[in-house]
Amino acid sequence: MLEKIVFAVFAATFLSSIAIYLILREKVGARNRRIRKRLDDLATETAAKGEMIYPILRDDKLSEIPALNRILSKLRLFKNLQRLIYKSGVPMKASALVLAMLSLGGLVLLLALTLLNNLLFALVPAFVVGSLPYLYILRKKKTRKENFESFLPEATDLMVNALKSGFSLEAALKMVAREVPDPVGIEFGIAFEEQNLGSSLTHALSNMANRVESDELSLLITALLIHRKTGGNLAEILERIAATVRQRFKLEREVKIHSAYGRLSGVVLVFLPIIVGIIIFALNPEYLKVLWVEKAGRYLVGTAIIMQIMGIWVINRIVNIKF
Repeated sequence: MLEKIVFAVFAATFLSSIAIYLILREKVGARNRRIRKRLDDLATETAAKGEMIYPILRDDKLSEIPALNRILSKLRLFKNLQRLIYKSGVPMKASALVLAMLSLGGLVLLLALTLLNNLLFALVPAFVVGSLPYLYILRKKKTRKENFESFLPEATDLMVNALKSGFSLEAALKMVAREVPDPVGIEFGIAFEEQNLGSSLTHALSNMANRVESDELSLLITALLIHRKTGGNLAEILERIAATVRQRFKLEREVKIHSAYGRLSGVVLVFLPIIVGIIIFALNPEYLKVLWVEKAGRYLVGTAIIMQIMGIWVINRIVNIKF
């Protein structure tokens, strides 16, 4: 048993070290330091002129190791994973994320296999813990999207005011990029720089919609693209869109208020068995010893974990209402 624990700790430490190395290399590598210094110099020059620069070039490499990058680039799964990481705003490569998941999952698998002595039930906690880095990326993506949508009505109002003042649509995009906080500011800035460097406005706006994947932003971009073809009073259209977005946010908040009881009940149902088990184990460890000593007890623990996961999924489907 001791040998398995030592091996598990070694494997997790080794894989985690590689993942941390890949992340740090992305930030402090010599090549990146030279690029960052050059960008800082450009930013200093443009700041003296009252302008801003935006990262319109995206690093699509899946790994800093060339051979590994060539292999991963042929797999659609890793491409989709890297695209998800980019949307979350986390500076990480897909290879580093996968290594972090494997290291955590492998450590928990070996520990659970040692305690439960059952591969099927050991896979359940290993899968749960190993998916935590992926869930973190999903959470960051959701948070970034919510932040974007919260500032979108303000950005739309600013565009309306700019259009009413006689500015062009391109100038309105630049004004949003300079005045509205991130992530709205940086996304509009990238769209402005793309069309400023020769790309069509339609292509630049479509790229922004693909980067954010927001229904509210898609509504705004659709209105802009239709106006480019048909014409009309764009300021009035954007005013109506801003009002529609605010009404959607108001309805969403009301739904969250009415579903708060269900979410609280789900949290209680999920954590109550865990807390009670910890308390009982602290008071009388021998009482729960049967759960990992006896074969039937290990089956009960595995079944309880599977049912907990199913319960979390069902409650999440009930309380999360999509518009």
